[in-house]
Formats: sequence, structure tokens, C-alpha cells
Amino acid sequence: MAYTLQILHASDLEGGVDAISQAPNFAAIVDYLEDTYANTIVLSAGDNFIPGPFFNAAADSSVAATLNSVYTQLYGQTFSGLSTGSGRLDIAIMNTIGFDASALGNHDFDAGTDGLQSVISASLGSSTANTGWLGTMFPYLSANLDFSANSGLNALYSSTLQQNTAFQSLNAQGELVSGAPKLAASTIIERDGEQIGVVGATTQLLASISSPGTVSVESGGSNDMAALAAIIQPEIDAMLAAGINKIILVSHLQQISLEKELAGLLKGVDVIIAGGSDTLQADAEDVSRGLKDGDTPAETYPFLTTNADGDPVAIVSTDGEYSYVGRLVVTFDDNGVLDASSIDANVSGAFAATTEQVEALYGTADAFADGSKGDLVQELTSAVSTIVTAQDGNVFGNTDVYLNGVRGSVRTEETNLGNLTADANLYVAQQTDSSVLVSMKNGGGIRAAIGQVSETSPGVYELSPPEANALSGKEAGQVSQLDILNALRFNNALSVVTVTADQLKQLVEHSVAASGGSATPGQFGQWGGIRFSYDTSLEAGSRVQNLAIVNDDGFIVDVIVQNGELAGDAGRAIRMVTLSFLADGGDSYPLDDFIAANPTFANRVDLADTLTEAGLATFADPGTEQDALAEYLAAFHSTTPYAEADTAASLDIRIQNLSVRSDSVLTEQRNGTNGADTINGGDYNDNIRGGAGNDSLTGGAGNDTIEGGDGNDIIDLRADSGVTVANGNRNADTILGGDAGEVLRGGKGHDSIDGGAGNDLIYGGQGNDTLAGGSGVDFFLFEASSGTDVITDFQAGTDKLFVTSNANGNSIFTAEQLLAAAVNSSGNVVIELGGENSVTLQGVTLAQLTVADFAVA
Repeated sequence: MAYTLQILHASDLEGGVDAISQAPNFAAIVDYLEDTYANTIVLSAGDNFIPGPFFNAAADSSVAATLNSVYTQLYGQTFSGLSTGSGRLDIAIMNTIGFDASALGNHDFDAGTDGLQSVISASLGSSTANTGWLGTMFPYLSANLDFSANSGLNALYSSTLQQNTAFQSLNAQGELVSGAPKLAASTIIERDGEQIGVVGATTQLLASISSPGTVSVESGGSNDMAALAAIIQPEIDAMLAAGINKIILVSHLQQISLEKELAGLLKGVDVIIAGGSDTLQADAEDVSRGLKDGDTPAETYPFLTTNADGDPVAIVSTDGEYSYVGRLVVTFDDNGVLDASSIDANVSGAFAATTEQVEALYGTADAFADGSKGDLVQELTSAVSTIVTAQDGNVFGNTDVYLNGVRGSVRTEETNLGNLTADANLYVAQQTDSSVLVSMKNGGGIRAAIGQVSETSPGVYELSPPEANALSGKEAGQVSQLDILNALRFNNALSVVTVTADQLKQLVEHSVAASGGSATPGQFGQWGGIRFSYDTSLEAGSRVQNLAIVNDDGFIVDVIVQNGELAGDAGRAIRMVTLSFLADGGDSYPLDDFIAANPTFANRVDLADTLTEAGLATFADPGTEQDALAEYLAAFHSTTPYAEADTAASLDIRIQNLSVRSDSVLTEQRNGTNGADTINGGDYNDNIRGGAGNDSLTGGAGNDTIEGGDGNDIIDLRADSGVTVANGNRNADTILGGDAGEVLRGGKGHDSIDGGAGNDLIYGGQGNDTLAGGSGVDFFLFEASSGTDVITDFQAGTDKLFVTSNANGNSIFTAEQLLAAAVNSSGNVVIELGGENSVTLQGVTLAQLTVADFAVA
């Protein structure tokens, strides 16, 4: 007989500040939707909590009263002895909503195995009144984790396939259940006499991106879906053998492309709840019903494919932090095969956890009636709100711009928040070691933006600085302790290490090795003290094209990679600051291998050990990234707001993705003032703008672009080694070319241009100019209103004179007509161009000239 099931799902709940407002709405939506279908289950794909302000607030003693009150109402038993602890509010919210099972995600291990054990395990008394904690009232699932070496978690693991209710420490009769397990590979959920099998899977990269301690990943270390399928399939086979023919995989693989690959390798799987990628799936009806401000779907809900049997599989995913309730209503046939045609876009989809969506569902009914899920979750989040409001009143700096910490940005491109926190780490490191030049951190360590997204008109969204908080006294644009805690939730410690130039190249290569397409790898780097370009069309490990260390003004200090090749001494020492997590090999960065190979050379210094005196910020330990950002903001932006607006990837400077922009890594921007400036370009490619005033501008080596601006400027290109463009712009300028081929433009004013050696294109522009090509094949260009110009060294038969067709109405349209306009005059040749414009070829006779010396275009 056909069977219809409603699956309400989420992933990456990982409560942050946004969860304070979103979790109650999420709970109210689940409460409403689960009443619309008799057969409903609620599943999570993992990452249910993450260290940060929300996680830490649960350890505050003031939260105990709220926990006891909510559990007393929820379970109908008296609770008065529940104790507080980090992460327990996250679990209390999930228990209140009524999750039936969850995958184990990487962030569930971020507080270590002891932290995980603390939130999921029970501490039972003789009654609920003196029970300290119930733990999770649902099983955490993972088929590919081995807990045997961890005594604490292994004691919570069940290798037996059981009903999900067997994992509850308080049963349906209100009785405490001692020894209830909390971990398993799979479980059974029963609805209306039908059994649904649920199996879990965790990212194979767990060891490199979190802190699983002695918990090991079977076939871990790299993403290998064939190996993972070989581990999951026996769990599915066992359920099929037990007569369970509706199978759901809750998986936390970080990239939804991996779930899509895995689906085709598994037999018997019907639905996959994908976690870790925050992929927002939504159909047209979801969009018209309303997504969160600023959100657009990454793909349609659901993604349909086939399993290894050729039967349909639905893969579903939503964005995290309680922002959406996923709803999949699907019918299975008599054999448990999913009927893809039963999925109705007007029923299934993503429900945004917004006030508007709650009101649309409930109408005039009270979504937060006393004792309802929405009400109880609101009690829990209100306890957090009280704590974090105080944190929001502790201000360290100001910003005029939205600080972009959005997952899809910090893991794929340079962002202004990435720059800010990388620079802050560099600043703190340099206080103790002035030789530190480079700062490296991973984009995955940035967990939220600092600022607001608001809809200014239908479909138009504005990114703005943090809004004011009347409760805390925080003013608009101020950056608070709470902002910092929420954005940098891991609060990684900082370490200073020495690497070689070759090792720095390897680190930068690793930072972009997993990039490309729709991937959002946590290893993507955010950098300070360098800029580089990379090409994702090339093989990983060979993508970096140019890489330079730069100073605070953006000028090149050292070129590490040029044209894809290591430049200079590969073994030269470079001091850098990074997160201790990355120094330990986190996100598979090879820093730990570099350090182990030569500890004396690496000279690792952990700043958390050496910086012992607190500065202005005291909420985080010295030598940590939260403290670094707070101190940096206080030092530089307490009165002067941070003003570096985030840019599109096509305009990024530090991290230049060559699929969306051209390479300017080895080009330096040097700008003058309104006064008389002397600017020397140095050895690399320069963009030099003199501005107003009488400037002296020297290109130096490299391929340079120089604009004199207003004033009588001297532009010296004699040291340039490549193709150079020089524009005198206004007034009387002197331009001296070098040995390479240059494009020299005088602009307005009476200019003096000397091309020097090389093949030059010289354009005097308006005004009466004196031009010399120098040696080489030179081209002189004259347009309308070019003035009375003199070429002092025109070489007949070598150089060439170009004139715009019919310039100044002179009826000169061909080279022959131009030659006919030339006359001998006092040992020179004069060519009248009409309108009192002319060119004098000094020291040249008409007999030396041929049509080949001229061109008209």
C-alpha cells in the first residue's frame, strides 16, 4: 500500500546570534506543519551547535531557571536541578522542537569530544526533580565514525539497530531511562505502523577540520565517495533485510556535490538530507511565498536523481542557523520506492523562519501560545538574549561599511572582513615580532558578517553597517564584543612561524586547491601582507601565477612567484602569523609538516603563551583572534570608521581570481597629491598618477602606466624594462622614454617627449610639442587640434607618421595626399594639417620621404 511521509528537516543549526530570533519562528513552523500530515518526522543533517556566543551563553548560571521551566512544561514532569553547560541551550531547543534523529557534523566536535559528550549524555537523578541533564532525546548518527578508542563516547554508542525512542533518557511514560545510548550508525523511526530507516554519515575530512580526538573516521582523510558508500551500504542492507524499505540518509559531507555523487553509489536509499554546505534549495512557490531578505536559491527544491538500483532519490538541503524549515512530502509505493511525481512544489519546499511566514501560516491563531513549541523555544532564546545584549554594549570600533563574512564569500573570494581580521592578526603579531610579514587564516573560521541586510524595495537589498541597539546603547555602525564573538566563534589562538618562500607558495596553493565551480571549501584563505593571482582551470598545486609580499601601503617587498614559477631563493625565510589550528595541520594545511621537518627554523611561537597582559579588550584571552580584532579596531577605528567596502571578486586586489579579472599582482598603484610630488616606481609594474602640481614621476623597471595629471610634469621612463604607457595630461610636460617600447601621450599643453631607445608610439596631443623618437622604429600620431609640433629626429624609411583622416578639415584621406602636403622649408619638411596645425620634420628633406613614411586612418 502506498505510504505518504512528511519529512521536516534542517542542517547546520549551529546557533549564532541570528538564532535568537529565528529559532522560535522555526519551532512555530515545525509545530504548524507537523499537524498537517499524520506521518511526520523531523531530521537534522548535523552541525547542531558551534562554539560562540549562543553556545557559551548556556554555561551562564542564570540560564538554569529557564532550562528547568521549559523542561517542566515540555515533559509534564517537575525539573528543578538541571545544570548549565556550553551547548545545552542548543540541545534543549532541538529536544523542544522534537527532532527524531540527526547526523553528526564536524562542528559538533569543535568543542572536543568532552564537549560533545557533555551535551549529549544524561546525568540522571532519582527523579526528574534532581536530574542534572537529559542529554539528547534523539540519536546522533554516523556509520563511518569509530568511537572505540574514546571511552566516554563509546559508552554512549549502540551497535544495535534500535528505534529512535530507545535513545531517550525520559520515556513516553515520564520514566527516567538509565543507560540510554546517544550514538549509533542508524536507527528506526516508526509512524502509523510503518518503519523508516535512517542512517548517518559524517565528512571524511573530520580530522582536519575539527577536533574529534580519538574518534576516527573510517576511510577518512579525503573525499572518497566509493569508500564511503562501501561503509554505508551494509547499514542499509541490514535495514532492508529487516523489512524496512524506506531509507533516509542524513549526511554531513560539506559539499552537496558529494551527496549527489554518493546517491548513485548506494542501493536502497530514497532520500538524502544533505548537510554542511548551507545550500539553499527553493522552488518558485517558495520564492513567491518569501525567502529571507537577500537570499536567492542555489538550486531547485528538491534535487532528483537515481540510486544504484535506478530508483528515484530526492536530495534536500536548506540554509543553516534555523533560517529555514525544509519540508519534503513524498509518497512511497508498496515496495518502498519513492514516487518522484508525488512531490508537489506547492507543498514541499523551504519555509523561511521569518515573522511574515509564521503569520502567513497561523493567520489569527497564536503561534506562540503558552506551552507551544514556539513559546518554549522563545523562552530559551530570551535567556540567551539577556546575556548577549550586555555583550552588544561593549564597543571596540566603528565601521561605515558592511563587513562581509557570508559563507559563500569568505570561502570563495577576498572579503573586507577577511582582510580586517587577517590584518588584525598581523598587527598583534608585529607588536611582539617586527619581522612578521604575512598573515594567513581560513575562510571557514569566519562564521558571520558584521552588519545588516535589509530590503529597501521589493527585490532590492541593501548591505549596511551594524544597526543600533537601543537596549544595549550601541549606536549604528559600532562594532561590539557580540559582533566579534559571533563572527569569529572559534576564537582560534594565534601562532607565529617561519616558512621558506617555497613553503609559502605551497600554503597559498593549498588555500585555493579546492576552489572552483560551486565549491565553498573552508580551507580557502584570507590573507594579510600578500597579494596573489590564481587560475582554477589549472591543476591544484599549480594554480598560483603571481605572488608578492607587500607592505602596509601595498607596495611590493618581495616577489615569491612570477608567471607561475618560484622567484628568487626558494629557501629564504619568511615570518608569518596564522591560526594555531592551521599551524597544527587543520584544514589539511601542511604547516605542521613544515614545522616538524625543521622545528628550529620554523621557530613556532604561540602568542597565547607569550602575550599574558590584557589590553583594552578583556573578554577574550590575549593572543587569540577575537582579542586581536578588538584591539585592532580600538587602535585604528575607535573614532575613524573602517571604510574599505567589500568588492566583487572581479575587483579584488589581494586575492585575484583570473577567471573573473586580469592579473595586476605585480603592478603597483602610486598616487600623487595636489602638490609637487616625486614618485619613483621601483622595480615592478607601476600605475602612477601624479595628480595636480608639478610632479617628477619615474617609472623604474617593469611595465608602467604613468599619468602626470595637472601641472608641468617630468615623466622619466628611462629605467623601464617593459611596455609602458605615459600620459602627460594637462599643461607642459616632459616625458623621457626608456629602452623598451612605450606609448607616450603628451595630452594638453606644450610638451617635450623623447622616446629613447625602443619602438615607441608617440602622441603629442594638443599644444605645440617637441617630439623625439630616439632609436628604434617610432610612430608619431597626430589627430585634430594637435598644434604646431616638431619632430627633431624623424628617420625617413624607419619611423612613420600617422594622421587622422580629414583632421581639421584638411581633405587629407590618403598617404599620397599627406606626402603631397609636405614642403621643404629652411632645411626641414613642414606638413600643413589645416587649421593652423602642422608637423615639422627637423633636418629632413622632401627627397628623403616616400609614401611608406606616412599613413592616414
